[in-house]
Parts: sequence; C-alpha cells; structure tokens
Amino acid sequence: MRVLACVLTIVALAGVARADDDDTDEDGAFMPVSKRSIALAFGGHGTRIGGLSEGGVGPTLELALGSGRWQYFTEGGFATSNVSTSTANPGTSVSGRMLHAGGGLRWLARQFRPDTSGGVELFLVSRLGYERFYLDDGTRLGRPELGFGFGLQGRLYKKPRLAFRLDFRALFTPTDTDSTLAVCRGRCMTESANTGFSTGIAIVW
Repeated sequence: MRVLACVLTIVALAGVARADDDDTDEDGAFMPVSKRSIALAFGGHGTRIGGLSEGGVGPTLELALGSGRWQYFTEGGFATSNVSTSTANPGTSVSGRMLHAGGGLRWLARQFRPDTSGGVELFLVSRLGYERFYLDDGTRLGRPELGFGFGLQGRLYKKPRLAFRLDFRALFTPTDTDSTLAVCRGRCMTESANTGFSTGIAIVW
C-alpha cells in the first residue's frame, strides 16, 4: 500500500507540474535533456533490515539516454554498510559493504533559464534495482529496491554541457523472512518490508 501511495503521489505531482506551461524563454525555446550522458555521484543511504538500522556511503556511476523531457538511465555502485545488531543497544553494529545496480526514469518537471547558456531544473525520478550485502560476520543478503524521488540540477546548455545534480529518493526494500533472520540472528523483528532513503551529489557530462 505504501508503494502504491508513493506511485500515485508521483503521478499527481507530474500532473500538477506541467512543464510545458511556462518553461519557455522569449524565443519559445526549451532545452531538452542530453541525448547521452554520464554521471558520477557520491551519496549516502539509510534503510532498515528487520527493524534494525543500516546505512553507508559510496560512489555510483550512471549512464543515460535522453529524449525531450525524459531520461532513461542505468546505474551501479557500491557503498559501505553498517548494520545495528540490537534495537536495545544501537551502539553495537556489524560492518560490511553493499553493491547495488538498477535502472529507472527521470522526468524534467521545471526548467528555469535566466539566460541562453544554462539554467536550473527540477526533476522527478523513479528506479527499480537490486541490493547485495556482504557483511564482515559472513552474512550475505540480497533484496530488490524500489525508489521514488525528486531532485535539482544546474545545467550548461553549451559546451562543455556539464551539470551539477542533487537528488533525494525514498526507498522501499522488501526482504524475505529467511534472509532477514540470517542478518538479525534472532536479534530483531522479522519484517517483510523496510523503508529508507538515499541522497547524492553528482557531476554530469
């Protein structure tokens, strides 16, 4: 139900933010997204595994194809992972790493162009991916990831056509009971779904 509510929210926002209404300059021009782009991001994430907090930071590489206001992308990266081992004593934890990969859509909702050389843009983003955890205590855990979010970027429309991007995503990460028990080792609740967030800063060219 929470996933459905988030999807409906994104659709509603897309309907309200009609980019074609006022995103033109005096010449009636709109700058579409780049047809091809590469982005290198560094960000952090925070999720939960069976009620236990988990988080980390790391880099992500993105490859994207664009058309008009739409951008189709695939991305992958790795991050540190620190999982709390007790809800009663948050100071105890186990470290490791998390690999992730996936693909998604980015939609340009607003474009503000103070001049012809560049502008500031607002976008909505959705992503479907997969996470794989490798913890130092030998635990292995894989789970799908569904993300929805928004972001802001400053973009140059002329060479070198660089962009600086900030984004925030809400994450939904269902986990099967057996995998959750493997991580928790009897220390937490066996929740079937967990929510979290991710945020990052990226340089795009």
